[in-house]
Amino acid sequence: MTTLRLRLVYDGLGPVHWSGGAGAFGVQDKAGVLHPGTSRGAHVTVFDFELQVRPGSGDSVVLSGDFAHGPPAQRFVYLGWREPAGNFAQRLKIPLSAIAAADVRAAQDRQAPLVATLVDHHPRATTTGANIGGTRQVAWAPA
Repeated sequence: MTTLRLRLVYDGLGPVHWSGGAGAFGVQDKAGVLHPGTSRGAHVTVFDFELQVRPGSGDSVVLSGDFAHGPPAQRFVYLGWREPAGNFAQRLKIPLSAIAAADVRAAQDRQAPLVATLVDHHPRATTTGANIGGTRQVAWAPA
């Protein structure tokens, strides 16, 4: 098993309804802990994290580790915003399933992370005030 570094750049406004607070926005691990990123301006936060890589069937890879959620063929990362009471104001699923084995090898050979940028400048909420989360597609590419 090898290690793969990933960098998720969030360029967005966050949920419509959220009380905020220190440590209340980040990449979620399997224990439900949010790991904050590094602010790079008014609306940009960068999250660096690692996953483990093992060979899959054919030329595919299986990603695992503290930040990989879901079944092996449909792995994703959660980006979450937590309220002071502990419940989530919003969570976004960032798929990992489109990461190709060739991109993993290229990133590892260059000792660089795979990078994706999520642009989220138009957050939405339902008429009842619930933030709309869901899956957000990104393109992962070697840095």
